[in-house]
Amino acid sequence: MTINSASRWNRWVRPFFLLLVLGCAGCAEEPDEAALIRIIAEMEQAVEAGEPGDFLEHLSKDFSGQGGGFDTPQVRTTLVGLKLRHEHIGVVPGDPEIVVQGDRAIIKLRVLATGGTWMPETGQVLNIESDWRREEGEWHCFSAGWIAAF
Repeated sequence: MTINSASRWNRWVRPFFLLLVLGCAGCAEEPDEAALIRIIAEMEQAVEAGEPGDFLEHLSKDFSGQGGGFDTPQVRTTLVGLKLRHEHIGVVPGDPEIVVQGDRAIIKLRVLATGGTWMPETGQVLNIESDWRREEGEWHCFSAGWIAAF
């Protein structure tokens, strides 16, 4: 190998292989717990932004809340009502407790939900327990229950 061809190797081929290796590392599948934490954050952002559709995309088609008394249309109506009632909605989640077993997961989470302007007019701490399953490679909540903590 001449100096000229070695220089070409260093200039073009090495960076190409480095990018290829880094690109493959980025293709690694997201761990289940990390995916669920990401989804919880996306749901929190959807509530705060007043975007019920973005929240609902993480619910299963057969979602059931509060032991069967709360379905997806009721979740949508509740989220729209909250947005109309409060100028600003805040959601402050605690650290989730996540148990993953295969394609199922249980998440326990304490959340402070507030509504108001710069000072919350209302606020409530909720203990939420939700059941999740992997559907076509994505996690969806199919059941949830919540109670006021105080």
